[in-house]
Amino acid sequence: MSEEYTTVANIKLHKQEATDLSFDELQTWVIWQFPRKKKSGLCGAVRPPMAEYEWYPALVHVKEQRVDVLAHLDQQFATPESAAEFVENMNDDS
Repeated sequence: MSEEYTTVANIKLHKQEATDLSFDELQTWVIWQFPRKKKSGLCGAVRPPMAEYEWYPALVHVKEQRVDVLAHLDQQFATPESAAEFVENMNDDS
């Protein structure tokens, strides 16, 4: 079975699970981190460099310079704070 993706700003995002990307892969995106721990990272948000997109919730792994983008949730947020709050309030099994 082939995995389904959606492409945003030249980056393939999984439709069924979080997408693990490096800071380098997200070089043109804004990476926003909130100083609240969640699992092994920080609650955060990412946004592509295009005005028509809002913020995707994300789990930011600063030491590893990686981000789990939660684009599979099919939900975007108007502010990075609201996206990070969504991550903070998620069950750890999500």
